Amino acid sequence: MIKKVLITLALVIPTVFLCTILILNQSHIGSNKEFTKKEYVVEGMTCKNCELKLKQILNGKYVSVESVDFKAKVIILHLDPLKMSLSLLNESLAEDNYVLKLPEKKSLEVLDYQIRFN
Repeated sequence: MIKKVLITLALVIPTVFLCTILILNQSHIGSNKEFTKKEYVVEGMTCKNCELKLKQILNGKYVSVESVDFKAKVIILHLDPLKMSLSLLNESLAEDNYVLKLPEKKSLEVLDYQIRFN
């Protein structure tokens, strides 16, 4: 009799534990756990309070704001690339007249070069 109770408990306890974990984390099931770090230029930032406003608007389930720099007009975000895109971010910011753009790619320029043979 004790053997049956122990076997039943050995099966029931882990099952209940795993089901509880799955229920508590059901919103994360199937989502990409790999958030990517993206840097954007922010148009429409006019004051220091805009930093706080951008953080309030953008922080959410699929986006977190790492930093906002008013002087450089740059924002760094961690986002789920499968659930969030630049167009979706701009839709959420349109009401407050902010626009995110990708930064311009920097180019390499050769200033001076010399070739010497010995």
